[in-house]
Amino acid sequence: MKYITVATMALTLGACSAHLPSTQISALDEVRTAIQQARDAGAEQCAPEELASAEASSMQAAHELSENSAYDDEQAAMLIDDALAASQTALEKCNKKAKPKPVIKPKPVPKVKPVVQTAPKPEVIELSGVFFENNSAKLTGASTETLNQVVVILKKRKDIKVEVAAHTDSGGKASYNAYLSGLRAEAVRNYLVEKGIAANRLTAKGYGEAHPIADNATREGRAKNRRVELIVQ
Repeated sequence: MKYITVATMALTLGACSAHLPSTQISALDEVRTAIQQARDAGAEQCAPEELASAEASSMQAAHELSENSAYDDEQAAMLIDDALAASQTALEKCNKKAKPKPVIKPKPVPKVKPVVQTAPKPEVIELSGVFFENNSAKLTGASTETLNQVVVILKKRKDIKVEVAAHTDSGGKASYNAYLSGLRAEAVRNYLVEKGIAANRLTAKGYGEAHPIADNATREGRAKNRRVELIVQ
């Protein structure tokens, strides 16, 4: 049916062209061209109503002009303008639908570095004035002053528990150093308990030569490594 309508319109426009002034023939040719452009753009699918309106107006204009020798210029011009406007609307509508949509690239997701939560470092109280007899866990007399100060601190800070940690230098076998440091840690713990610190607040551990804080190749370094610390739990 669409093909028959188009053919009929073409025949109608062609038949009346021989009887019209050149200005009207030119106008009808312009309408025919505009309608064909809309049809080529796919108006039958994307703008069928506008295309049908353009064809109807053009056919009516051709019919009016062919049937009335004394045609109305204003009426004919109005019909032609309507046909051109409908054709243009159909063409624009099809072009708008055919225009590809811009490809919107997704925004890159920023890389988030995982937050590694580290445990806070424990409070360490170094007992720099605690000494032992050579190759022994027996405290020297000079150590009591420092240990008595520790007793005062622990009695004031009743809410904390501590580990007595003893260390040695690297002289001798590692296994023996671990054993000796354990005995020294116990000696300090026992002294604190005797001075009134609750035993359940104190633990003792010997680390031997495993955690040096200075160079064991020098006398000064070895002296620093032989140490006792309180680690607040």
